[in-house]
Amino acid sequence: MNTGVQLRLAGDVLRSELLFGAPQRTVAGQLGPVALFCGGALVAYRVRHHRRTRLFVFRTLTGNDQLATGLPGVHPRVRLLFDVRTAARVRLVRRLFSYLVQNGRDPGDLPDGFYVRVGVVLGGRLPTHKILRSLLSSESTP
Repeated sequence: MNTGVQLRLAGDVLRSELLFGAPQRTVAGQLGPVALFCGGALVAYRVRHHRRTRLFVFRTLTGNDQLATGLPGVHPRVRLLFDVRTAARVRLVRRLFSYLVQNGRDPGDLPDGFYVRVGVVLGGRLPTHKILRSLLSSESTP
């Protein structure tokens, strides 16, 4: 199953772009190009409306999933790993992806649990002493 992500690269009111992800191909759409991804692909997708920004990190699905999430500009629904709502946190996610690529790690090969834990840390929902523990996988802790 292919997943389409609407890209709006120009415009003052609404812009959307890929921060990470390798589409199979890009096709022309009524509102701009549409990036098509195969099932299981990791995508980081930013939407900016006026001065507000939102970044979604998700994995495309290979089939129907009742727990899938609908996102603006994305069809069909996907497995949302995390999202952030501030420009500062978007920069942190962008730096995370750059760090992984520079160190020879493919961000798409990392498990979904890694990104869920990153989302929890970026969301500020854990006390400081628990951040390191949340990033460690359960297999590595005794």
